[in-house]
Amino acid sequence: MHLVCEDHMVQVLYQSLANSIPESLKVYGSIFHIIHGNPFNLEVVVDSWPDYQTVITRPKKQEMVDKLDHYTNTYFIFTKDIQKCQQFLESTEVINWNQVIQIQACQESLDKVLRKIAASKSLQVEHLSNVLFVHHGTTESKVVAAMPDPKIFERNMEFKFDTLNVTHANLVNDNWELGLNEKSLKYVTRCIQSFPTFCLLNSEKNPISWCVTEQTGEIRMGYTLPKYQAKGLGTFLGAYIVYSLAKENIPFSLHIAEKRKYLFNCMKQLGFNSYPHGWNQWKLTPPN
Repeated sequence: MHLVCEDHMVQVLYQSLANSIPESLKVYGSIFHIIHGNPFNLEVVVDSWPDYQTVITRPKKQEMVDKLDHYTNTYFIFTKDIQKCQQFLESTEVINWNQVIQIQACQESLDKVLRKIAASKSLQVEHLSNVLFVHHGTTESKVVAAMPDPKIFERNMEFKFDTLNVTHANLVNDNWELGLNEKSLKYVTRCIQSFPTFCLLNSEKNPISWCVTEQTGEIRMGYTLPKYQAKGLGTFLGAYIVYSLAKENIPFSLHIAEKRKYLFNCMKQLGFNSYPHGWNQWKLTPPN
């Protein structure tokens, strides 16, 4: 295992990973935020340097103090060699298998590897796989440079673009299907404090549609209150999010479950490419 800690090494790795998008996107996005302040206190490890085959971003040891907090205890993985990757992941120096953890990757092929490791360590596995959406402008903001700032249309709306703050954390958590608990609330609060957030406010200045980005640049926790659904507000907010993130050259993506296929055309209209089974998340729980 090699810890990639020198600034120039991190930059070289970041540029190299750009050539492997979308498969590398989770690691690529997390390294972007490491370079730009590292608010989640992550570190980067590789199996070899400079000719790496597998790269992982993970929280530093002092962050993973709660053995049950899989929102914090999250590892992001990209590999060029699935077989060699298994040997690397099995090392206790790379992943702490004695905690409840999450692993996220844009490579469904990791499922077999992780299940083999889980079986050998008697770990419970929960796997989610959804459609990954990656924007044409993920690494190149010029793609959306000609797109008008959606804020120019605000005067024709009864809603206003804004950002979220920590007072909205409970609202976001209560409407996030992968949240709804105290540990997820802590995670949502930290994301709101650390990364770009977007919302539409009604005339009472309350959020009625929102999205929160996280430590890999993924647009997550998106929701529109039932009263305002089916009015195109999510699409309008999406256009503003794309414009804002691409303008700042911030990598971004999102995932949508197959059961919500009605959203796919909207994503394509906003300039996203889709990758079936491109978003994957594993929750691994050790025996009691």
